[in-house]
Amino acid sequence: MNIGVDFRMGGTRGAGIGRYVFELLKAELEQDKTDKFYIFYNDNAAPEDLTLLDEYLNVELIKVDARHYSLKEQTTFLRVLNSLPLDIVHFPNFNHPIWYKKPFVVTIHDMVHHRISGHKKSRWLQFKAYQMEMEHAILSSKAIITPSEASREDVAHYFPSALERTAVIYEGVSVQVQPEERVAEVKRQFLLNRPYFLFVGTLERKKNIVGLAQGFDKLIEKYNLNVDLVFAGKPDAHYPEEKFKALSVKHADHIVFTGYLRDEDLSALFQGAHAYASASLNEGFGLPGVEAMHFGLPLAVANTSVFNEIYDDAAVYFDPNDPDDIAEKLRLLAQDRQFYEHRQEKAAQRALFFDWDTAARETLALLKVAAGRLEPVVVEQGELVPEM
Repeated sequence: MNIGVDFRMGGTRGAGIGRYVFELLKAELEQDKTDKFYIFYNDNAAPEDLTLLDEYLNVELIKVDARHYSLKEQTTFLRVLNSLPLDIVHFPNFNHPIWYKKPFVVTIHDMVHHRISGHKKSRWLQFKAYQMEMEHAILSSKAIITPSEASREDVAHYFPSALERTAVIYEGVSVQVQPEERVAEVKRQFLLNRPYFLFVGTLERKKNIVGLAQGFDKLIEKYNLNVDLVFAGKPDAHYPEEKFKALSVKHADHIVFTGYLRDEDLSALFQGAHAYASASLNEGFGLPGVEAMHFGLPLAVANTSVFNEIYDDAAVYFDPNDPDDIAEKLRLLAQDRQFYEHRQEKAAQRALFFDWDTAARETLALLKVAAGRLEPVVVEQGELVPEM
């Protein structure tokens, strides 16, 4: 079977979707040595990632000069896809050529831009393109992957007819344990001399970093705790002011922004942290929290359906719009040793539930069913690929 994979957002240098594509594809290639993989990439791909993928004998790397939301995505990329004998294509995000008529599977991570306005009004044209591509991806795909049941329900809310074609496949996690010397070095680099709560992710508006900073500020003000809050991730290019709003709190001297970090440095920050915290308003999965659990960190997070599904009892939950509630839940992890150790134990147990090998096995099965090469099968989260 000939499988196409859109790797234009993939790679170790990217967060979120980039990490998802890279880790999933690596695991798929380890499991599937017989099918041919056509991997489409552009200038965003890291050379070291392409070198790794090129080592697999059943891989053909194809450079496509077509960025997301571009005219070339709808023309150049379309011509490349149509020129190849592809049985199925996996688009790991909704961006795709809307005139592509052969079978494809799409991953829909969340419906955040349907729920929360995304870019500023100056990006109106891009928002309309998003709506068009999202609708076509959901309604025209052979099957849809979501990373959580919460995301599956979100897709069904806006596109009820898609429910029976939507499969939940949890993401995995790959962590790199660093030597203690590296952990100490990274803490010195960012002057982290106090215990700290850690948030990881792009500083998008939906992540509600301002709300988290305000809740943390209440923690310092009310309980006089000597702790820090670390935001690890690059700013949102559309809303760079979010960082400065977060730094407008009274105790901003207890808040640290690291910017983009290499995997090794990020792992070191996880290892050195006291706990993980996120007040994000909308997520499809919440990969950084799963990574935190793999490092044995308990979590304090927003009380949303997806976080409850993914983190279960490894986390304590707060109202993301209530700074006092955020402060109280952070305090529990900072001061109540028994409560902290219980959540820490649950985090280590819950982390075992997520791995890329399982995600790859289920995704490969879905692709083969969508291409007509395999009968539908059933997995724990629900029907992997319904009758089509």
